[in-house]
Amino acid sequence: MKKILFLSAVFAAFLFIGNVSEAKAQSVVWQGRVDDSVQLTIRRQRVTVTTLSGQDYGDGRYDFDGGGMNRNSDDVQVSKENGRGKVYVVQRPSRRNNWTTIVRIEDNKGGADRYRVRVTWN
Repeated sequence: MKKILFLSAVFAAFLFIGNVSEAKAQSVVWQGRVDDSVQLTIRRQRVTVTTLSGQDYGDGRYDFDGGGMNRNSDDVQVSKENGRGKVYVVQRPSRRNNWTTIVRIEDNKGGADRYRVRVTWN
């Protein structure tokens, strides 16, 4: 009887541990040139760049790690890995905005600079 209880407890623990998944942060890294002000619009596995002011240098490059943003994406944070200006989150994903994140990069130092920006979420 003790063996059966012990094996049942081990089996239950195995099932519990096997179903627990850690929340792994996912991210997208965008790289490109910014002259004055650009906006990165992130939805699912796509990043669209809109030049708000200054010279337009195109869409740059981006790479998703761990899949794109989805309905469970929350706690969005942005970090600047390269570049001299400011980078910040303008809009966080929600049902009202169709799970879209918007990040703004502002470089008002004169002339363009190369940026590398990482946006992370859970």
